Amino acid sequence: MSLRPRTLIIAVIVAAVLVFATGTPFSGATFRLRDVRDAAGRLTLRDMRLFPHRSVRHLRRSSAGVPRRGRQGGPGPQPAAGRPDQGPPTLGPQPTAAARYGWGIPVASDDFTTGRLDPRAWDVYQGPGQNHDGHRSPRAVGVRNGLLTITGRPDGTTGGLAWKHGAQRTGRWEARVRMNRACAAYHPVLLLWPTAAGGGDAPKGGGGEIDWLEVADDGTRQNADFYLHYGPVHEDDQLTGRVRVDMTRWHAFAVEWTARSISGFVDGERWFHTTRRRALPPGPMGQAIQLDWFPRDAEHTARGIDWNAPATFQVDWIRMYHP
Repeated sequence: MSLRPRTLIIAVIVAAVLVFATGTPFSGATFRLRDVRDAAGRLTLRDMRLFPHRSVRHLRRSSAGVPRRGRQGGPGPQPAAGRPDQGPPTLGPQPTAAARYGWGIPVASDDFTTGRLDPRAWDVYQGPGQNHDGHRSPRAVGVRNGLLTITGRPDGTTGGLAWKHGAQRTGRWEARVRMNRACAAYHPVLLLWPTAAGGGDAPKGGGGEIDWLEVADDGTRQNADFYLHYGPVHEDDQLTGRVRVDMTRWHAFAVEWTARSISGFVDGERWFHTTRRRALPPGPMGQAIQLDWFPRDAEHTARGIDWNAPATFQVDWIRMYHP
């Protein structure tokens, strides 16, 4: 039986509509409505800025963390930081999750206004970099004009630091941050790390990891990622999410960890959420700030970005709240 041209066109249109509605794609299709889900697997159409959340199993990729007890560090000389895309912090109120949800008075905070890091509050890394690539140096970390700046050099010299006051079992953390356009090898990270895990690339004995802000892109800094690691030490599960945001401008990122859920926020808006109990950390976590170097990612750097220019990760303030 043959179909008239008009009938065939109508049939094709109806088939296309059915494919879109049911989520069954043609071969090679890249968009499926059913993939727009939150981290708990529920369908969500409320915030289309969300990239698909997914649970995957992989070798740990982007963990680093609170240095081993006794590691030597200190603020060191202030770095000659590469200039970010904008000037000093803008005046006026910044939308925050703390203000929107009434988190109250911080139990710990640092506005970096004293011109130096307080050694009683911060432990600055010194030693091998992420996956033993490059080197973490105290000289890469400095405070000036009310900003904490971590600078990454083309040779893999970079920095990180752990907040001694930033540890608790469940809680809320928030920080105002920005970064410059730079080589894709550099990943700025705000993370929570098990307090009993020691340093290294995976927490000893498990314990999970909450990367509540990581920027792993082509160096243009137009996306932010959330990585929630859980499970075995060297082969962990993770929940991930991505939100589109210009990270070369100031934004307030936050994480809320309760006994039942973990949520991520940007400028007071929740964009990541899971209630998956297996993914929740089993013990206390400490706060770290890092600029990690993944040299094999350099090849993904966008055209027009100078690989040899310093990468900078800046923090205007950071605060911790009780749950």
